[in-house]
Amino acid sequence: DSVLHIWNAAECDLDVLGTVGDDVTLPLKYDARANGLSCICWGRGVVPSSGCGNQLLATDGLRVKKDSLVSSRYQLLGDLRKGDVSLTILNVSEMDSGRYGCRVGREGWFNDDKYHFSLRVQKGEFILCRLWLLLYIQNASF
Repeated sequence: DSVLHIWNAAECDLDVLGTVGDDVTLPLKYDARANGLSCICWGRGVVPSSGCGNQLLATDGLRVKKDSLVSSRYQLLGDLRKGDVSLTILNVSEMDSGRYGCRVGREGWFNDDKYHFSLRVQKGEFILCRLWLLLYIQNASF
């Protein structure tokens, strides 16, 4: 007998690759139409049992709370009313590499959804070098 287990997106990390100097988006949407608007928070590292550790920003469901924003480099550019709470980090550097987490609030105790992302930021020259090497290998005749 086979058992198919469908993993909830909240159980996995999504890997995101960025290039130094670019804007990078950690994509996240929830079903605001079915569940209503939710307060969310984004932070660095693992989302703890309550709140967001190393919080970067938080919303009241409709807008980012100004007192929660640690830097203008962190922005929510999507339509919050439609559940688009994707985090955009402007002008990334290698220091931005690491784990990020988002908590989407739900009614009741311990019902919140937690999402995690692993961001890896590399210098553009490194990526171009890898691309050149890949093209060289593909075109080489052995």
